Amino acid sequence: MRKLTPREIAVIGMMLGLSLMLEVMPIEMPTMWGMKIDLVAVPVVMASFLTGFMGGLVAVFLLFVGLSIVSPSSWLGASMKATATLAVLIGLEISRRITRFDFENSSTEKAILFAILGFLAGIAIRIPLMLALNYYYALPIWLGVPRELVVQTVEEWTHVPFWVAIGLPNAVQSAIDVFVGLAATLPVLRSLPHILE
Repeated sequence: MRKLTPREIAVIGMMLGLSLMLEVMPIEMPTMWGMKIDLVAVPVVMASFLTGFMGGLVAVFLLFVGLSIVSPSSWLGASMKATATLAVLIGLEISRRITRFDFENSSTEKAILFAILGFLAGIAIRIPLMLALNYYYALPIWLGVPRELVVQTVEEWTHVPFWVAIGLPNAVQSAIDVFVGLAATLPVLRSLPHILE
């Protein structure tokens, strides 16, 4: 496992600061049971693009710590956000290995293929993981109901099946994380190709 360079650590710090700023700013679309669709994870995805998968893992851990302190949803929301973002990063890493995507030597078409495959791999991990964590862990605590009533409670509020109520917002959030993150990172790397050298 390679060590992060001082510049990579600085980039992660800047991206973390941006994530936490986005957390306290009212740029979000809340769902009925506590999840927010927002831009908080986008800088973490950018940190992963800029510093590699290991840098992304460090950024996710620091995101959990930071959100536990500043987020109204405390450690519970922070743990869910960090876990969901980790699923996105794993999906992107799978895509990078399959497509052999390289930011420095890639066409627009290859970047799009990388993003689409990363998004699909990410939601293939994220949605089942979030369904399980919401059912067994987060929603019983958040809603204050026994686990046996979680599905019924969510379906009564949303009027859609539980898997849709959890899966659809997570798919939308993953799309924002991947595509906005990539769209924000590519201009940075093209304008400052030696940012991490």
